[in-house]
Amino acid sequence: MRIGLDFGTTNSSAAIYDGSQVRLLPLDPVNANPGILRSTLFMTREGAAYLGREAINRFTEGNVGREVEYEWKYIGDAEVTFADFGTIQQALYVKVDANAPGRLFQSLKTGLRDRSFSRTNVFGTLYTLEELIAIALRMILERAEAALGTQVTSMVIGRPVFYSLDPASNELAFQRMQAACKLAGLPEVTFLEEPTAAALAYAQTVRRAEHVLVFDFGGGTLDVTVMRLDALGRRQILAIDGVPVGGDLLDQRLVMGRLLPHFGEGATLGSRRLPFPTHVLDHLCEWQQIIDLTQPHYLEIIDEAIAIGDRPRELRALRSLVRQNYGLPLYEAVEAAKVRLSEAPETVLGMHMGEIAFDEVIPRWDFDRLIGPDVRAVEQCIDRALAAADLLPHDIDVVLRTGGSSRVPRFVKMLTKKFGADRLQEMDVFTGVASGLALAAADFGSQAR
Repeated sequence: MRIGLDFGTTNSSAAIYDGSQVRLLPLDPVNANPGILRSTLFMTREGAAYLGREAINRFTEGNVGREVEYEWKYIGDAEVTFADFGTIQQALYVKVDANAPGRLFQSLKTGLRDRSFSRTNVFGTLYTLEELIAIALRMILERAEAALGTQVTSMVIGRPVFYSLDPASNELAFQRMQAACKLAGLPEVTFLEEPTAAALAYAQTVRRAEHVLVFDFGGGTLDVTVMRLDALGRRQILAIDGVPVGGDLLDQRLVMGRLLPHFGEGATLGSRRLPFPTHVLDHLCEWQQIIDLTQPHYLEIIDEAIAIGDRPRELRALRSLVRQNYGLPLYEAVEAAKVRLSEAPETVLGMHMGEIAFDEVIPRWDFDRLIGPDVRAVEQCIDRALAAADLLPHDIDVVLRTGGSSRVPRFVKMLTKKFGADRLQEMDVFTGVASGLALAAADFGSQAR
């Protein structure tokens, strides 16, 4: 029993090929589409783990709107030696969030390339990044086997072309992913580049020789593969490339480029009109970093700014965002606005929770401006792949778009200008890679026989 697994930054999916058709497995029964699993993990104080939409629901129910309460917690004793007084023993205490019911982890895959993310404390238990990913992978395997009614014997798991442009970080990320699979107790695992998997799904329909460029644009990375397919769908990979640009980064561009004034950017403090510290607002670049602002010294800075600043309403909104755990709802609202901009020339990005109250009109042209550096980085990646394949844009017969971010109009416009609208073809943006991985799993199995 061989399956393909697309373990994505934002969403995951798994599929099986029975020789005639590909079938997606229902990994997330709570989600509106059970075949798409949100790549989120929620850990409770008691160590229970929840995955997917249920993880988000449990975090939202227990955390959003909850006032952070800190208390001093004893963590042990330390011996301190002074030259004149000798050695004394001192009790050590730290301030901790006393009533947090659990922790939510998103975009774990992105953390694989981050050397600084080695382990984290979850209510007194230390987990490495590999262990957290292993918990998610194990739960995915169990759900897949429950859906199939039998044990899975091997898996083909997708991987980005490059986890990072830095070779050492890229290698580290792949090693950590392999270690997570081992910790999860997965059966025999083979890895395949995600855009190559997408091309396999497309190759099932090919009836003539073609040059194909796969544009796989997900939550964490943009991957490009250039390949030649013959009339039987057999493939020859000519070039691969990628950049760490994804949907998560586009969300950050909206927050940092348009929303900071609603949380105190530009405020001045006291009679000397000192600027509000920018390093505080820098934490809004990711919802997980917003949680860092619940540390007492940051809260003291925010409270003092409210007292002496000239924008108390916006600064109270920042305090509410931080103290009442509204970071995740903020980023969910941003993601929803980004999706709407794929269909509409403008949208309203609004939030009305606690002391946060704003409605920001976002024109698509301004979103295009904010993501301009990312568009250029992606286009340069495409150009490198074409050069490595010794092809020009007019040599490409089909451009396959897959991954949720491949629908962003500015990137579609760039592809249209480079290759022509008639050559662009959209696959199932959320499950196309999983389908190709299932085909690869079946193919590897037949070769083994």
